Amino acid sequence: MSTQHNRNRLTAEQKQQFHEDGFLFVRNLLPNEALQPLIDELAQRVDDGTRAAVEHGILDPSDTYNDEPFEKRLGLVSNACSDPNWIWSNYFRDQKIRTAGMFTLRTAPALLDVIESVIGSEILAHPQFNYRAKLPNQDITVIPWHQDLAYLIPEEAGETLVVNVWLPLVQATEENGCMQVIRGSHRFNLIDHNYQDPTPGHTGGKGISEAELPPGDIVTAELDGGDVLLTNERVVHRGLPNRSDTVRWSVDTRYSQIGLPTGRASVPGFVARSRENPESVATSHQDWNRLLASS
Repeated sequence: MSTQHNRNRLTAEQKQQFHEDGFLFVRNLLPNEALQPLIDELAQRVDDGTRAAVEHGILDPSDTYNDEPFEKRLGLVSNACSDPNWIWSNYFRDQKIRTAGMFTLRTAPALLDVIESVIGSEILAHPQFNYRAKLPNQDITVIPWHQDLAYLIPEEAGETLVVNVWLPLVQATEENGCMQVIRGSHRFNLIDHNYQDPTPGHTGGKGISEAELPPGDIVTAELDGGDVLLTNERVVHRGLPNRSDTVRWSVDTRYSQIGLPTGRASVPGFVARSRENPESVATSHQDWNRLLASS
């Protein structure tokens, strides 16, 4: 294994902290070249949505904010639309894109080195992944307290260690809706998810009611681009509301050991790394899409 790989592996102390707390911050992990291809694709999608809004008469041609930065433009053009949710609903509600940029990010060597530290070298990029564009003051994208296992099929994946990686594409702060986690809450197994967010059109409203939250310190995950937060599939976490003037762009990508149940048997993942069978590793997003087409 190369020195570069050794440098990105977790220390014994970091691995212990992940298993004890149910989560771990890893700062300055991802280089810009891992993030930028996806950012460029999403920026193009903002441009496409903006042009479509103008063509449909929803946005004035003078309000396209072409010179605004990535973290602000979607929020500004959406706010200027006669229907502020129109671009988001038509271009960003589907949070799964199997593109070259998403593949580059999900297979970034530095990221896989960290995952290998936790689950070993046989790494499946789990079927469940999302990018998220959380607009300012957009209540339908505020995610309540939950455990990721509840969104899978627990009877299938209950014994599988699924490592979730939450990573912002722009700076994530408490003000713009970063994540919060409850330290040690992964020890309480699966908690009933009886809460349903009442907001019409909510993107993921199933959660844990405040009365049923387990004890533990609430940790606010403020991260910069390139930082990541690793979480266990049982740790209780939530996304805060965005009360800023920036869009909280982020990705959550999951990994599990090849051959173990994913809790999403109907949707394939792809092999991101395998030292035992290197020929099985997906080399492009076309490989990923071919797996999906043949499932």
